Amino acid sequence: MGDGRERVRALARPSRVASALAMAIAILAWAVAPALAADPVRSTAIPTRTSTVSGTTLTWSVDLSRSEANVLQYTSYWCVPAAVQTMINLATGRSDRSYSTQSRLYAELQRANLYDYSTNGNDVRGWARVLTARLPAGMGYADMSFSSRSSAYATIVEAMDRTRRPVGIVVGAGTHAWTVVGFTVRETIGDPGSRTILGFTVVGPLGSPRDPWPKKYMTVDQLATYYTRYHEWQRKVVWEGKYVIVAPLYTTGSVTVSR
Repeated sequence: MGDGRERVRALARPSRVASALAMAIAILAWAVAPALAADPVRSTAIPTRTSTVSGTTLTWSVDLSRSEANVLQYTSYWCVPAAVQTMINLATGRSDRSYSTQSRLYAELQRANLYDYSTNGNDVRGWARVLTARLPAGMGYADMSFSSRSSAYATIVEAMDRTRRPVGIVVGAGTHAWTVVGFTVRETIGDPGSRTILGFTVVGPLGSPRDPWPKKYMTVDQLATYYTRYHEWQRKVVWEGKYVIVAPLYTTGSVTVSR
């Protein structure tokens, strides 16, 4: 993913060939975990949670963001490295916004991509693999794809609620990377099954005014104008036509998404 012309295109650049030793180590670190895990590890960061009650209705929000954790991309095609850097900061309590770290992440992503591309971006499998390799044991991530946007929304909330870690999303039909740092839901008190998702707080690494920066709350319908089906114009990929996220591993559950 990168600028609008580099397909993610900013989810896409030709993968560089790593040395045999580096690749062997990487394969071990990037072993693909199942999409769901029984014992998720929560972030050490303490998120802000707010709630209001009106009669029997509870509306509550989680916001994982810290302004010093959010990172802008240093080139037009480093949106995924910037998102990875932001997500690592939020999951570990760090505030590393350096060019040198983002550059190293880009090199790691190029080796970790599932596919080779003719442009400069990276794909979501590499995104998940690098996060998993960079975070402490038990804090793995996986790329997930869904036939419906509502299912993706539900999984984002479930993953963040259970792990208190951010989620990556692919916007602009596969051309750009954002980070989801919060959500707001409404439910009947004592009945989590009645939960309705109202919106999400997102961060975009291009900065204002091109992206939500330092963060922005969007209703589910507002986000839907950006969060569209994945399309890769260069080659066939497993995420084609799906709603794609990069999420922390979590225990199963269900929510109802408002339309």
